[in-house]
Amino acid sequence: MDYRQLTEASVADYVASVPALAARFSSFADIDVREVGDGNLNYVFIVTNLAAPDETVVIKQAVPFLRIAGESWPLGRQRMAFETAALRRQAELVPGMVPSLFHVDPEMSLIAMQNLREHRIVRGELIAGRRFPLLADHLSTFLARTLFFTSDLHLDPAVKKAAVAASVNVELCRITEDFVFTHPYDDSASNAYPPGLEQAAIDTIQRDPALRAAVAEMKWLFMNGAEALLHGDLHTGSIMANERETYVIDPEFAFYGPMGFDVGAILANFWLAFLAQEHHQRAAGADPAPFRNWLLETAEAVWDGFRTKFLALWREDDASRGGASFVGRDLDGGASAEAFRQRFVTRLLADALGFAGCKMMRRIVGIAKVADIAGIADPAVRARVEAQALAMGRRLVLDRHGFPSIGRVSALAREIGRVDQVPA
Repeated sequence: MDYRQLTEASVADYVASVPALAARFSSFADIDVREVGDGNLNYVFIVTNLAAPDETVVIKQAVPFLRIAGESWPLGRQRMAFETAALRRQAELVPGMVPSLFHVDPEMSLIAMQNLREHRIVRGELIAGRRFPLLADHLSTFLARTLFFTSDLHLDPAVKKAAVAASVNVELCRITEDFVFTHPYDDSASNAYPPGLEQAAIDTIQRDPALRAAVAEMKWLFMNGAEALLHGDLHTGSIMANERETYVIDPEFAFYGPMGFDVGAILANFWLAFLAQEHHQRAAGADPAPFRNWLLETAEAVWDGFRTKFLALWREDDASRGGASFVGRDLDGGASAEAFRQRFVTRLLADALGFAGCKMMRRIVGIAKVADIAGIADPAVRARVEAQALAMGRRLVLDRHGFPSIGRVSALAREIGRVDQVPA
């Protein structure tokens, strides 16, 4: 089938024309189609038989341009192939944490998958003050298993190198390289500066050679550190959850990169939410402290859980090899292997914090915002939160090797995120 861009009016006919999808519906007489994509790249349609609501699928289609910018910004459609491959690999490693695929159509650059209608996008729920009791445990499991089992710590080197070669996601990596690590710091025309944010706050990230050099170090690592298969865009808008389950969606940015990038990306979103919730909780008539504390505790639990699970997988994997490890034959009762593990995760925390800082800063001055902060209506309050986010992001990048624990980062967030605090 030749490529054509689907619309709400044409999706039902497409579904009916594909036997694997048509078989999921008892009738097409009362089909509802809604386009719900709120991301920057693709179109997403929910198709439901209103007479039998359990008969439902999600259609996600890549279009040949960057949706957030329109047809004036061409973009290849092959990103759907990367997403498909990532979803399949993640389904093997963390079953029940990514949506099931029902159909893949490479010519149409689309996938049909499970409709997670009992789950909600986490970002919006966090803005509303909802807690997810299992979120940190589930996310730390997702990170530990996807990162460990796709790395050289587990894979045969030849298998790993072949996987890296098959996952060179050039266009979407370039978007990250430009919009996370370059444009926010070079006063690019693509930046979107908040109207209330003072120039002095912007200058702290654009006119400081030490900060720009540190960001360049993170960019270099992103471009050259092919450690494991990454989701590539792991934020609270790419997670759906309820009280029992957590699903990670939208891995079109997937590629082999530095492990700390995925970890830092999700941590950054909890810290941005923490800064914004001083306003959102007060607007809802609530004391901000309990929910803000929960956000910091969740970020801590994601890192601590990831570290514990990652190390456990690593030790178990080495034990299954008869004691052989990445450092070679065991000559000292495992002491060398364990020393390397501890140094490895210490470095991983520093990488994660550096990437988190870059993510936080780009969400303020870059083209792609986060609703947590962009949705604050009071311009003075929003400007204060934006300045706090820039200040925290800056500290994380510059001082990324100076945090001995995730708890120290929580202390930094509380220091910067005071309601009376407007960073200079």
